[in-house]
Amino acid sequence: MNSPYLHIISVHLPVILTPVLVLWIYSNLKNHAEKTWKRIFGVSLLLTLITSISYFTGPATADHIKNVVQNYPQHLVENHALWGRIAFILQVFSGLVSIMGLSSLYQDEKPSPKLPLILLIINLISVLILIYTAHLGGMIRRPELF
Repeated sequence: MNSPYLHIISVHLPVILTPVLVLWIYSNLKNHAEKTWKRIFGVSLLLTLITSISYFTGPATADHIKNVVQNYPQHLVENHALWGRIAFILQVFSGLVSIMGLSSLYQDEKPSPKLPLILLIINLISVLILIYTAHLGGMIRRPELF
């Protein structure tokens, strides 16, 4: 599987699963079950890794699109790349918060009660940016839809 296809496949997972994660975090803010939070932190960390794949396969995908699309929309690609970088950075912060939570739980310590709220806020912002970034990505390949 080459980079452009890996990019196309991997970008959809964070866009779909991050809103699900936000709902899961929100519905468990009052729940202090360690098992649930281990899963939430684990899924958040997994989404960070998937977003990393999307981010690092982006430049090769842009090169591929440049060869395939007749009227290469340079401005759209650059805008998509900028917002993709912002989404990636937010997901990295989400992953770091998850590592903090997981490391506390695996050391039999209670994580800071602020971690779930911080994770919720980061992922809420991330959902908005991921949706906008996905919109820009769709405009690159399918401009007739917009």
